[in-house]
Amino acid sequence: MKQGHQIGGRTMQDDNESSINLEDAYALETPEDNRNLYRNWASTYDTDFIDKNRYAYPTHLARICASSMSGIAHPHILDVGCGTGIVGVLLAETFPTAHIDGVDISIEMLNVARSKLKRDGVGVYNELFEADLTQPITFSTRNYDALVSAGTFTHGHLGPQTLIDIIPLVKPGGQLFVGINKEHYNKLNFEAALNVLVSSKSISQPLQIEIQIYDEGSPHFGDTAIVNSFHVNK
Repeated sequence: MKQGHQIGGRTMQDDNESSINLEDAYALETPEDNRNLYRNWASTYDTDFIDKNRYAYPTHLARICASSMSGIAHPHILDVGCGTGIVGVLLAETFPTAHIDGVDISIEMLNVARSKLKRDGVGVYNELFEADLTQPITFSTRNYDALVSAGTFTHGHLGPQTLIDIIPLVKPGGQLFVGINKEHYNKLNFEAALNVLVSSKSISQPLQIEIQIYDEGSPHFGDTAIVNSFHVNK
């Protein structure tokens, strides 16, 4: 008999990755739900989700990051919710000498990210951390020049408190480029959390750019995210 598990009220078969879809990802409720879903999705994620749905989010985020960091020769970058490494690959093309680390809750997704290589055959990521970011952050004490995140601050995933918690990973003067699903942004009132950070002078006033998450031709075209770009003050 096939073994399954519950995600958002739906039983998924552990050996049927092709049955996983965006609705399953949005229905996640707990860190264990996340681990279960991405454990089963990791091996087919790039083709089953990225390619099939014309997922443009990483490209847009990487371009925004690149345009703001052009003056840094060897940036240390943390990719939050790095998944299979799509954003990291794009950043490595723009910053060939960058030190890029990644963190994700799914060891299976990290294993795929670990296989991603730069054009010179060297791995895209220097270090990869398995961590639940809803818990106290202990995986790294590095002061990064930049932190990027695409697709992790969304339904069923991370909320405003985690955004607050990851800011100390970036050194004063460093930048964050955090994409937040627009519906999720409004529903969980990320604006209030950002306003508190600005008022306390912890960060600069965010520059917000609304982007399409998927290209035209995708069944999800029209879904948008708000990329928040800001500096860390202290």
